Amino acid sequence: MQSPTPTPNLGCDRIEFVTDVTIPDGSEFAPGSSFTKVWRLKNAGTCTWTKSYRLVLVSGDLMNGQNLMFLPTEVAPGQTFDLAMNFKAPVIEGSYRGNWQIRNDKGEIFGTTATANRPFWVDIKVKAPNLTGTIYDFVSNACSAQWTSGAGTLDCPGVNRDNDGFVLKQSTARLEDGSFRLTPSLLTAPQNVSNGYIRGVYPSFTVQRGDRFRAIINCEGGATSCGVLFRVDYQLADGIIRDFWAFGERYEGDYFTVDLDLTPLAGQDVKFVLTVLSLGSASGDRALWVEPRIVRTAPAVTVTPIP
Repeated sequence: MQSPTPTPNLGCDRIEFVTDVTIPDGSEFAPGSSFTKVWRLKNAGTCTWTKSYRLVLVSGDLMNGQNLMFLPTEVAPGQTFDLAMNFKAPVIEGSYRGNWQIRNDKGEIFGTTATANRPFWVDIKVKAPNLTGTIYDFVSNACSAQWTSGAGTLDCPGVNRDNDGFVLKQSTARLEDGSFRLTPSLLTAPQNVSNGYIRGVYPSFTVQRGDRFRAIINCEGGATSCGVLFRVDYQLADGIIRDFWAFGERYEGDYFTVDLDLTPLAGQDVKFVLTVLSLGSASGDRALWVEPRIVRTAPAVTVTPIP
């Protein structure tokens, strides 16, 4: 969608859209899920964007976004920055899109392209999860997470062997024992510094009693100098990341099966956090999460005898 009857912007403000850091178009969410959209934008004009500039919803769905939110920082001409906004998926299934532009301190609204009249957007699909089986897939939703390392925000998917750290989605996993599995996996590498890390914070998920986190973890086959700490943590509404589970792994030719009961988190809206920490030098660390997912079993049915 484009904004209606766009008018060329003759001023000094112009946006160049660079990429979606999180939430690519068509990302799927359960009804009522919270998520954070991050756009990477460049000031392609000749005026500095000050903190008095605001984000404006020009058309489409607000999704609990922050209309008229001030820019969090000044952006000089030619500078690129990451702009984050929190949203909440609607409760009714369907496709939703919100189109955004920026308003300067004179009240003029501007956007992308040479004429500065096109929006940047958030585009999602809302679909209720399955009642049983795999109800959340951490691989297919990887780029809905916000990935960071000590170097800052990371792109998803990343670039193999990027020294800042990277995450890659794979359809075939090469395990430590030399075998291959034709299952979705995440290859994660921490920032290439001593005790480096990589972390992905996923959108909120409502945990039910009996839900389980399952995966196979190991170093990627051939990464013989790999030594990492795998972590599954969680974040609640207060923003604090809390410990849930951790496992140290060094390359020894085997893999480990993870099966965690999430019942202690039942009834809460949780942002799960996948983290890999280097145990010393990170130069050879390539940590593999094979088919990480949340599985839900059928709820127990109570049968009432007929008198």
